[in-house]
This record gives sequence, structure tokens and C-alpha cells, in this order.
Amino acid sequence: MKLYSTVALLGFASLNAAANDNIAYHGQPVEVDGDFDEAIWQQIQPISIHHITRPSDQGIADVETTVRVYEDGEYLYLAFDARDPHPDQIRAAYRKRDNIWGDDIVGVKIDTYGNHQLAYQFFANPLGSQLDSVENAVTGNESSAWDGHWQAVGKITEQGYRVEMAIPFYIMNFPNSEGPKQWAMEFVRFWPRDVDRRISSVDISHANECWVCQMPLYTGFANARSTQKLILAPAMVAGRDESRDRYSQGDWQHENQNEASLDVKWAISEDITLNATLNPDFSQVEADAAQLSVNESFSLFFEEKRPFFTENADYFSAPWDLVHTRNLAAPSVGAKATGRVGEHTFGLFMADDDTTSMIIPGNLGSAAATLDIKSKNLAARYSQRLNKQVTLGAMTTWRSADDYQNTVAATDANIRFTDQDNLTVAFARSDTDNPDYLPDYLWGEAAERASAANQAGNAWYLHYEHSFQNGSVFVRHEDIDEDFRADLGFMTKSDWQRSLVGGGYSFYPEQETWWSALNFYTDWDITHNQAGELIEKEWEGTVGLDSLWDSAFEFGFYARDRAGLRFNGQSLAVGGNSDRFEEKGLIFFAEVSPLSNAYLSVFVEKGDGLDLYNNRLSDLLYVESEAKVAFTHNLQFHVRNEYTRLDFQSNRVLDASITDVRLTYQFSSHSALRLSMIFDDTEQGLAHFAAGRADGLYRQETGLASQLLYSYEVNPQTVFYLGYSESASKNDVLNSLRADRRTAFLKFSYAWFV
Repeated sequence: MKLYSTVALLGFASLNAAANDNIAYHGQPVEVDGDFDEAIWQQIQPISIHHITRPSDQGIADVETTVRVYEDGEYLYLAFDARDPHPDQIRAAYRKRDNIWGDDIVGVKIDTYGNHQLAYQFFANPLGSQLDSVENAVTGNESSAWDGHWQAVGKITEQGYRVEMAIPFYIMNFPNSEGPKQWAMEFVRFWPRDVDRRISSVDISHANECWVCQMPLYTGFANARSTQKLILAPAMVAGRDESRDRYSQGDWQHENQNEASLDVKWAISEDITLNATLNPDFSQVEADAAQLSVNESFSLFFEEKRPFFTENADYFSAPWDLVHTRNLAAPSVGAKATGRVGEHTFGLFMADDDTTSMIIPGNLGSAAATLDIKSKNLAARYSQRLNKQVTLGAMTTWRSADDYQNTVAATDANIRFTDQDNLTVAFARSDTDNPDYLPDYLWGEAAERASAANQAGNAWYLHYEHSFQNGSVFVRHEDIDEDFRADLGFMTKSDWQRSLVGGGYSFYPEQETWWSALNFYTDWDITHNQAGELIEKEWEGTVGLDSLWDSAFEFGFYARDRAGLRFNGQSLAVGGNSDRFEEKGLIFFAEVSPLSNAYLSVFVEKGDGLDLYNNRLSDLLYVESEAKVAFTHNLQFHVRNEYTRLDFQSNRVLDASITDVRLTYQFSSHSALRLSMIFDDTEQGLAHFAAGRADGLYRQETGLASQLLYSYEVNPQTVFYLGYSESASKNDVLNSLRADRRTAFLKFSYAWFV
């Protein structure tokens, strides 16, 4: 790798020495236009961004990047100057918010409390398309669900590109104290070429897996105040939904929907924020990413996208996923309070839901149920940082609806013995009252587990990790009672004891060559139920190579001994009630960006896999592939496919695929027209099914869901959507695709700052 000259290095060192201690204050704003032509920018000492932190933590970048930073008491202003010897290779397109990974990117991470627990992240690509997220250093979670009101404008120049940002203080929580404050910050550039490099203002060490902990403190912000105290966001939703019986093709039945709603955000102080919603529209404007559900025994996870729930969702982060708000399908009213006061962090939300949805967990499978009864829902989380090494947390969730109730109480601790040694422990207890009709909404193991009138159980979790230069080892144990349920969360397993040990290591070349990293990973785990009966034991390992064209290749294997389906569904026993199967297989993964505007990836699994339809071992082929192409800065194409095939004794038993195609024309970072089409096709060789296993199944099922959506998003709460969607299907009875639902909709909301 080329290095800066000694003169350049000394220059960067002097710039950092001058700028690293203080953030300048100037009482004048700038116009965020990406030009840097205001005189104020020439008065600010630049901060150098030159430490390579990925793929390795060694070396100095051979591209020049600086950022100038100041604040005026209301906004933090940043001017990134990212030089590039080959500007024609810059990767950028106008993109939907939070969808810029793979582009050239610059940005900042900000820990407003300076205690290295939580960091806001603000990134933008060379055209100003934005990404923001929150990183929790205690749990290791990073969520891009959070969206803040901030500005970014980027411009590509003959020397590289520039990005100008204005981040208002009112979108962040910070200590309400007089005088100068200390915030931890890191300034970052992502430079994807033959190698995807992460370049930082901080000399990050890979021996310490907590990167937020290594961010230096900057002094300033004496006049920082949350000046915008109240945001009112009224919204109007209008739509027409039509449906019909797909077999009779009778008349369309229609329903008009016209509703007004109001979202409120009140910054009670710099530390505490209150969110409330009245008669909210919680519909999903954009379709979920397609997932293949065949030959799966556990419930699939879908990401939360609704603004009320994504706002400050990180305040409810815990070792377990005890709060998964997609379980709330149709809330009528909701309120949420979140805040950080000193070393104390808390979150509380309440919502009334017109339905009651939950996941009933098990050890061989889980199932979801939705009851047509109104429910009240509550979640509360509190954590305290005792010192730099110890953080304690407590959490509770509560749901109640008629003769149903689920309550969870949990506590956890994170102990960082050294920079390399981290321990997380957690304990939870649940108590559940089930309505006697709940099993009618379920099947299999879930129906049997939900048949008890009352369920009460405990759950334990322990995770210890030791990191060292370029690698880590870990041990984990999880113990969940047979009657433990967290119905507001996403916990799909119960009656489950699992121990896992593993680790990985990476080698990096000492000088620039055709490869950039060689990665090794292996783990071994064993799982029993609470009766001590073996459910699964597995050994897996992978070796990976990062190379030219921003490519990565990974080869791996697995050997798994697992229990099959129960013979007697009325018994929850595993031993003597199921066969054991030896699954063995190979995996291969590859991703590459052969051109600056293209990305390709493929994951392949081939081996002996359990056929859950027939409870026998079959030849398994699973392929997941993806392609992204930006034809211009405005026109983008994205296709993703999942494919599963099962063969038994050379006979095709299952052939299933789902393809998600999205064509987007981005007029700008704020405005787009998008066509989405999701095509799924499942073909089953019923003649080759085991005796009695084909009852009620179709030989072939095909579906097509399409949506045309225009969106204009000024900020997360000032939006306009206009769209049309339609779904159609066919099976053994229907000879061709027949539409059975179509919807036209419009949504408008506007954020008023009071």
C-alpha cells in the first residue's frame, strides 16, 4: 500500500493535535450546499481521516480525507473533503435513505454522553443520500431503524467529492448541563475499490472489539440546547382496497379507507423525549423483503419499519429480543418516553392494539397466532452504567387482553473486565395466562404447548468473549424453560438448553497484494431440552478470502446431528418420539463488485438435509443470489432470489423459489418512483412423498405481488406516498394467475416544528 510522505504525515499529525481537543463555536450558520464557499470554513482547522481500520487496523490510507467541524449552539456543521486520484471510479447513486452501503461514504459517529455506551451515526454518499443509525456498544446491536431530521448535500468534483452536513442538536439526547461538554466522536470514510477500506480519524485497535469505546473525547458544545421542543406531524391516509374470491372470479368487493392521525414528539429536556400517536396509520407503505418459508419450522423475522416504533428503539435493546413491535398489528393509540440522565438510561412505551399477535415457541418449531381481541401492551427498560466496566439493566413487558395475559421481568449485566474480555449475563421470568381457545389458532408443537391454562418459566443467558489482535474466542450458554414465553418479543425457542463455543482469526498481508484478508472461523454447539434429551449437536467451520474487485469468498462445512419430527404430536418428548438424522453439507459464498455500479453475490448450500414435509433425509440444494446495478445516478435495478430443492432417491420432492425484483428511478435523494414485483413458485412432487404426507397439499402454487410506488420524503415525518398494489395466484385448481386483491393508496404527513 502506498503511504503518505513524511511531510504529509507530520502535517496530519499537527492538524489533529490542533483540532482533536476542541470543537469550535461560531454563532453563524452556513448554507448546506456542498460548496464550502463560506468564509467560516477557512477559519476551521481540518481534522485528518487517514487511519485504516478495515480490513486490518494497520497502515495509513493513500487518499486524503479531511473534515472541518464547528457548532453554533443549535447545529453541528461538518464539511468533508474526500480527495480521490480517480474520481471516475467514485461509487454513488441517489438512493433511498439507509440504502447507501457499497457506495463511497463519509460520516461521523457521536457519543453525546462521552461514556462509550451509545453512538449516533450519520453517513452520506457523494450525492448526499443519507444513512443514520444507533450503535449500542453494550449489546453490540446496531439499528438503522432510527431516522433523524438532518441535512446532507454532496457534490462530485474533479478532485474527488465533498459532503456538507448540518446535524441539529434536538434530534439527539445529551446531558442537560451548563458549560462545555465532552462528546466522543469518530470521523469515517468508506472507500470501496478493489478492497473495501474503512478509514478513520481514530487509530482503532482490532484487539478491542468495542470500537465505540476507542472514540476520543472532544470538548465544546457549551451553548448546545435542544431548541426545537415540539414536533407535530399530522397525517392523512386515503385508500381503496378491493378483493374477490379467486376461484369464482365474482364481483370485486371494495372498502374505502380515509383516516387522519397525529404523531407528536416533545423534547421535554435535552435528556428526555416523549413520543405519542393518535389514531395512527401503521400500514407498511413498502413491501417487506421476500423470504422463502418452505421447509422451515421456526417463525421468520421481519424488520420493523413504522416510525413510531423505530424512534429510539435502541433504548429497549437487551441480550434477548424481548420487544419486537411487529407483534402489534393495529394500534389505536401509543405513547413512548425515552431518555438518558447521567449514567441512567430508560425507555417506556404503551400501546393499545385492536388485535393480539404472538409467537408460541418450542424446541423443534414455533408458530404465530393472531387473536381477534383488543390488547394493552407495555414495555419498560432501565439501565445504569456503574463505571467503565459494569452496566446493569432491567426490563419488563406486559400484555393483557380479555382472558389472556403475558408478563416478563428480566435483568442483565455487562461486565468489561479488560479491553479484551467481556461478559454478558441475563435472567428472565415469564408468567402467561392462556385463553382456552388459543390452541385452535395453532398447530403441532405450538398448539400442545399453549393448551395449559397457565405457563410460568425462567430463562438464563451467558456470553463471554475474549478478543485479541485480529481474532476472538467465545463461549455461550442459553437455558430457556419449557413454559417461558416473551409474547411481545421475538423469541421462537423454549424448552431449550444450548451451549456454544467458537472463535475466529484473520490474517492480513504485510503489503498490498491481490488478497487483503484470510479469515478462519469454527464453532461447536450442543442442544438439549429441559428433560436432558438431545435435540441437536453441530460442528461447523469456514475459511474466507477477501480479494480484488471488492470480492469475498467463503468455503465451509457443517456436520449436524438433529432430531426430526415427533411421531406422537400429543407428546412433547423428543427421546423415543423422533428419529435422529445426520445432516452434512458444504457451503459456498461469494460477493464481488466487478464494476463501480454493480454488485453480485451468491450463497450455496449443498448436502444431506432434513425434509420436514416427510421427516426423512434428502438431498438438499439451497441457493440465495442477489444483483444490484446502478445504470445511472438515478436508475437502479435490484433482484434477489431464494431457491430450495429437495430430492429423495433421485426423485424431485420440492422445488421452490421466490424472486424479489425492484426497479427504482430516484429523481433525487428525496424523491423516487419504484416498481416492485415478488414472484414465488412452489412445486411439490407429491407422488414421491412418504405415505400419508401429501394430504391437503397442492402440487404447484404460484403467486405474484406487484407494487408501483411514488415517494417524496423531505424528512422522516414530512412525506408523500402514492401507490398501487395487486396480488394474484394460481395452483392445481387455477390454470392461470388470478388477481384476488388490489389496493390504491395515498399518504401525506407534514412535520411542524414548534
